[in-house]
Amino acid sequence: MQHIRFDIKWLFAGLLLLFVGCTEQFSADAPLGEELAVNSSLEELCQRVTGATVGIEEEIIVSGRVTSSDKAQNFYRSLILQEGSGAVEILVGLDKLHNDYPIGSKLYLRLKGLSLGRRLGILQVGEEPDPASGYVADYLSSKVKVDNHVVRSAAPLAELQPITCTLDELDPSMCGLRIRIDALRYAPEKEDEPAVWSGYHRFIDREGRAVYSYVRPYADFADEQIPRSEGSMTGILQYDATDDGRYLLKPNDAADFQL
Repeated sequence: MQHIRFDIKWLFAGLLLLFVGCTEQFSADAPLGEELAVNSSLEELCQRVTGATVGIEEEIIVSGRVTSSDKAQNFYRSLILQEGSGAVEILVGLDKLHNDYPIGSKLYLRLKGLSLGRRLGILQVGEEPDPASGYVADYLSSKVKVDNHVVRSAAPLAELQPITCTLDELDPSMCGLRIRIDALRYAPEKEDEPAVWSGYHRFIDREGRAVYSYVRPYADFADEQIPRSEGSMTGILQYDATDDGRYLLKPNDAADFQL
């Protein structure tokens, strides 16, 4: 009898591993929901919210395509959704979002009951924040709330191409969009500055105009060397208004800098 129990235990373990493997393999196709009727756009939403946090009480539904990925961990528990010249950052509050919401997936966003505000120029969407926190929105507090507000369409993946422009064409209204800047080279501000991606780093174009990259210290590529050759950089545009102000590009991974 003991020999039979041993076989059953290992058979169960094998079936469990098979199930987990299949779940991981197909997780990029889930969770899919019904197609929703959109009654506004991300562009209209961005025009509506320009300052302090706003609570949404109406039934507003928007849609867009995912342009960010947390696979390399430079984005943390949030998604960037873009449509036309509008974009929002959804504070989802979950890990490994690239499995369920890969780049190019179409999402619907139900806004009723959520709060919207701007941080680093980007329109953020989430729960109402604690007034003492200093944040414009807070992470969605549960998977149930995420599923109530964020619905993935069954439409095929369609990755949006970044908007290519020059540094003098950048405008704070473009924050949240995936932007590509060509002919950039790394220009450290200090002689002893570590030439790895982690933190903020200055890049200049051929006219000497500057833009900064931002990479989280926990990103997979944070300790990789920054190329010294001229190249193009792609990332989500942000604007830091402190002091004289500066534009930031937040890449998905190291491949967003192309020589």
